[in-house]
Amino acid sequence: MIDVYQNEENRLKEYKRSLEQQSVPDELLDDAILSGMKNAKQKKQPALKKWLIPIAAAAVLVFAFVMTVKVSPVMAGHISSIPGMDRIVELIRHDRGLQTALENEYFEQLDVSRSRDGVIITIDSVIQDEQGLVIFYTVEIPEPVRDPFFAVSELLDENGDRVDASSTSGTDLNADHESTVLTGSANFFFEDDYSPGRELTVVFGDRQNQHVFDGEIEIPITLSSEKAETETYELNKTVSIEGQELMIKEVNISPIRASVELVPDPDNEKKILAYEAMKMTDENGEEWKQSTDGLTSTGDAEARTVYFESSYFDMPEELSLIIGKVQAVDREHEAVIVDTDTGEVISAPDDSGITFTSIDRLGIELEINRAEFGYSLFSEATDADGETVNIPSAGYRSYDGKSMMDFRFENSSYQNPLTIDFAFYPGWIESDEVISIYK
Repeated sequence: MIDVYQNEENRLKEYKRSLEQQSVPDELLDDAILSGMKNAKQKKQPALKKWLIPIAAAAVLVFAFVMTVKVSPVMAGHISSIPGMDRIVELIRHDRGLQTALENEYFEQLDVSRSRDGVIITIDSVIQDEQGLVIFYTVEIPEPVRDPFFAVSELLDENGDRVDASSTSGTDLNADHESTVLTGSANFFFEDDYSPGRELTVVFGDRQNQHVFDGEIEIPITLSSEKAETETYELNKTVSIEGQELMIKEVNISPIRASVELVPDPDNEKKILAYEAMKMTDENGEEWKQSTDGLTSTGDAEARTVYFESSYFDMPEELSLIIGKVQAVDREHEAVIVDTDTGEVISAPDDSGITFTSIDRLGIELEINRAEFGYSLFSEATDADGETVNIPSAGYRSYDGKSMMDFRFENSSYQNPLTIDFAFYPGWIESDEVISIYK
């Protein structure tokens, strides 16, 4: 029997899989940018309209090796001999878009460090564009800890204000627990076309509260003011998925990621919750997969942005989108209603395969007749007075073809009944239609 219980922080860690003391003077950075842009003009990249190469002068030697990371194990071995670069290559091994960004020398080497209580954190390098920022860092600790998870807790702008962005962050989950050197990444998704300036402060915390260091470690960094421009394709195409209408508004492709903006028809009989198997394909059927590292999507059931590996530095002649498998629930049953005083299920979908095994004021437990449904069904509830009741933690286990979950409420001072909206749902519709992004 597999028995895996996890709190909110550990669920976040599952989404972060394998994604390094001195500052580079501005004048050297500017010289390197100009040099990189001149080199870029000499390269033949007909499908790439506008891009740049912001780099640190000290990293020039690295690029000759980085260019062949993806295709040459021998050259990848050479990278391993350069301090810090082998760890970055390992972190992005599952992301084709970030790999090609490195291959095309699109990153900034920083090597800025700060220390506290014997812990040294170094921001090794970053990749930035108009839509987001990826920070690669190394944590050196005095002695191993059981569950190392040091993460970026905040990103501050030049005024000390929190940057408006969704983010994921954490050290490599595959790291040796006996190691005292850990590698991590932080992935920021800017919202509403927001893009911060050059001066930023990266704030780190001990997310597992293992008291390896007290408080927070703040590291100021200075980035290039130049960013590669996003390629935007306005589609406004409506497709039908088993009778449910979905508008594909636009596709944006930048060096870090590609994104697809989706708007379901509000008159649909079903509420669309999650896009499990979307993919982009070129004229040869080669795929750019939906993002699995960090955030996979943002938004809600009314409008959703889904993220993909980027094809920015490897633009094909044709690019298409396939929606694939989609989680959806009938709107009349888009939530369950329970009375936690009596244990009664007042309303729930009939075809969900969900059986409630325990209901009380502290939380609920249920069983799903689906093997390994690895999604957390609920995120929050609303009580009879319209007050939000958060669900800060959840547990999961699966065996004998069934999935079992429990959800704990933030507090028990609410008025019954509770209405608990589905965040995910074990019901699907599907479309294999090929939608052209461009030809």
